[in-house]
Amino acid sequence: MTESRTGIALRELYWNTLVLGSHYPEEFKSGRFRSAPNDQFPMDIVIGLDKVANVYKVVIDADDSFTPSRVTIRVGKGELDTLVNYKNARIAKYQKPVSLEFHRRERSASRLESKHAFTDAIGQYIWITIDKPIPLSQNPHGQVEIRKLTVLGYPLSDEMVRQMEPEIEEIHADEPVKQVPEHNSRPSSKRNVKVERHSYEGDGMSMKEETNLSGDPLTSVRTIRRVLEQKMEKANFDGKTIQATVCLRAIQRIDEYEARIEDLATRRSKALEVGDLNMAERHRLAMIDCRDTVFRAVHVDLLLDRDELRAIGVQSEWAD
Repeated sequence: MTESRTGIALRELYWNTLVLGSHYPEEFKSGRFRSAPNDQFPMDIVIGLDKVANVYKVVIDADDSFTPSRVTIRVGKGELDTLVNYKNARIAKYQKPVSLEFHRRERSASRLESKHAFTDAIGQYIWITIDKPIPLSQNPHGQVEIRKLTVLGYPLSDEMVRQMEPEIEEIHADEPVKQVPEHNSRPSSKRNVKVERHSYEGDGMSMKEETNLSGDPLTSVRTIRRVLEQKMEKANFDGKTIQATVCLRAIQRIDEYEARIEDLATRRSKALEVGDLNMAERHRLAMIDCRDTVFRAVHVDLLLDRDELRAIGVQSEWAD
C-alpha cells in the first residue's frame, strides 16, 4: 500500500478476470498468465473490480524472456448498481488508452523492471490489450507471460462517483465478437479511437504568457500543487470528503505531468547546450502544452478562485 502525505491511502484493488483471450478466465486468477504457442495477438484481457474505484495506476510485471512489445490499458465505467460481468463490460465507456512500451532487456540488467500505467480514472472495468512479443531466441514459440498484475487506487461511494464524473474519451467495446468458450468472449480488436488533442481553445480558459509565473510551466504546476495541498488539508479538517478527494485526484494528475515537464526541461537544456535551437523550442512548447493539458484535465479553474488563478496568469469564465 502506498500512502499519501495527507493521510489518504492508495490500496491494492481486488479484481476478477472476465475475459482472457481465447482462454478460460480462471487461468488468470493468480495474476499470472503465459500464452499458448498458437495464441493470436493482440490479445484482450478484461478484468472487473469489486466496485467502482479511482484506478490510479496499473502495474505490469512481464517475464524477461516472454516480454510483450506493448500493453495498452483502458479504464471503463459502467452503470452503477449493475453486475460486474462481461456483458456490462462491453457497453461500458472507456477512457483514452494508456500504453506501456517494452524493450529488449540490456545484458547488464538483472531483470525486467515493472511498468506503471498512470490511468487516474474512475471505473469498475480494466481492458488490457497485449501486443505480440518481442522476438527473442529464448522465446521460439512467440509467447507472452505476465508475471504479476497489480491495480492500485481507492474505492468510491456511489455519491462520490456521481459528483466526480471524469472527462472520458469514449471507446466502446461493443462490436460484434467471435464467441469463444463459455464465459470467455473477448472484445473485438477493432477500436474507434478519437484523436487526442492536447491544446484547446474556446473552452473559457486561457493562459496569459506575459506574467513571469505563467511563463514557466514547471513553476506553475508546482505552485498549483501547493495550493491544492492546502485546500485538501483544509477540506479534510472540515470533513468535506468529496472536495478533499477531488483535490487529491488533481494532485496525483499534476504529479504525473510535473515529471513529464521536468524531463522536457532537461532535454531542452541539452538541446541548448549543443546549439539545436529548433529542438529546444519544440521542447519548450511541449512543456507549455503539458501544463495547459493538466490544468484543463483537473479543472483547475473550478478548484481555485479568481485571485489564485490570476496569480499564475490563468483567465477563466467559470472561476468564482
